[in-house]
Amino acid sequence: MVQILTMSIPVYAYEVFSNWNDAEKYIYENMINREDKIKFVFKGDKDNFVLNLKSSLKEAYSQDDYLERSWTQIKPEAYNINEGIETTLNIKYLCSKEQENYIDKELMNITDDIINDDMSDFDKVKAINNYIINRYEYDYDLKSVSVYSSLTTSKAVCQGYSMTAYKMFNNAGIENRIVIGTARGISHSWNMVKIDEKWYQIDITNNDSENINKYFLVNDQFLIDNAYMWDRNMYPSCDEKYSKIN
Repeated sequence: MVQILTMSIPVYAYEVFSNWNDAEKYIYENMINREDKIKFVFKGDKDNFVLNLKSSLKEAYSQDDYLERSWTQIKPEAYNINEGIETTLNIKYLCSKEQENYIDKELMNITDDIINDDMSDFDKVKAINNYIINRYEYDYDLKSVSVYSSLTTSKAVCQGYSMTAYKMFNNAGIENRIVIGTARGISHSWNMVKIDEKWYQIDITNNDSENINKYFLVNDQFLIDNAYMWDRNMYPSCDEKYSKIN
């Protein structure tokens, strides 16, 4: 909950915004850099400040599926001052900026090793799927929730699988999403990928634990038939299974 207090204090080198679009861009850039305190002054329309702050914050981190799943806590503070409303977002992340730099470098090196320009998008997706299956094993202790811990321990839960895949698919030029939902009633995450202008579902976690291709480039109905649930309004439709699987 955001509570606005009234104070009379000077502003020291804070960014000042008069509209929420600019504030949203600033929040996004700072979250990408894993800043744990994001400070700014809002001097625009103060009506519905709390609702607008929450909306802009959500719009900021929702621009990227990976970023949206990279923080664990956000505590806003707001104070009325002469110049406007001084705002501080106190954020806890899954990984530090240094750890994210390691993740980016490691996954780019891996992608460069297993992907080449002569490969089709199908072959790229298959190579990434197979690499992650061979690299990770499921963490039944449920401790390895970040990509950093997944890479350094070779153990992962579904979040580690899907977030690793998201980064690697992006590196390979494959448009993709991280899907949040449930599988057999248990919280779960997986991916969607776009190949030849069509979207397909891919669950690398369960490909690893059950069968290497059971959940590889399948359609929505296949997942529904296997007791998956997700908010279908939030994601593209996957209407077909990919026909080239072998």
